[in-house]
Amino acid sequence: MREAEVSVTDTEFEAMGVGELLSLTREAGLRTVDELACRGTGAVLQVEVETRIEEERLTGIECVDRWNHVTERDDSHLYLVSFTAPELPENLEETTDDLIGTCDPDVDDRSATMSLVGPHDAISGQLQEYEKAGVSLSLQRIGRYDGPDYPLDDLTARQREVLETAWEMGYYEVPKDVSAEEVASEMGLDPSTVNEHLQRAERNLLGRLL
Repeated sequence: MREAEVSVTDTEFEAMGVGELLSLTREAGLRTVDELACRGTGAVLQVEVETRIEEERLTGIECVDRWNHVTERDDSHLYLVSFTAPELPENLEETTDDLIGTCDPDVDDRSATMSLVGPHDAISGQLQEYEKAGVSLSLQRIGRYDGPDYPLDDLTARQREVLETAWEMGYYEVPKDVSAEEVASEMGLDPSTVNEHLQRAERNLLGRLL
């Protein structure tokens, strides 16, 4: 497993179509950003700011899908913001599926730094797709991933999603409660796609354990 640390300038955020969102959170005194979910062209973020964001402006930003003011603390406010970058191609989601995820986004007043974690080919493919979209991520470092070492870390986000859905539906009960076709129907996927993800996930897990 590899980890690449990349930086993104404000110019690149503008190129993605999310510059206004970043600017608005900074105006509110941005403290921390935690990525809760990533879907290639967008993400769900937990954002902590010093004062309430101008919520009417937040609603009007093109890239913002949904937002929620979660809580007010003694000296800060917590928001959940779901966004989709309008200038990024949809096929970026395909390479994102091969990544374990992104880690610890760190945003300052001029740029942001984050880590891409996954197989080397997946990281390389992700960077190439950004380049094709006209967004140049600056590679700061790439090396072995030294984060928490769990068996599920060897799975891509999509493999884990399919595996967890199959488990919850009873696919691994003896005898099976559901078939791969039923799991596929639940997820809105082709049965062959589900079978492929399950086989790859099982191979990766067994490779770790055996």
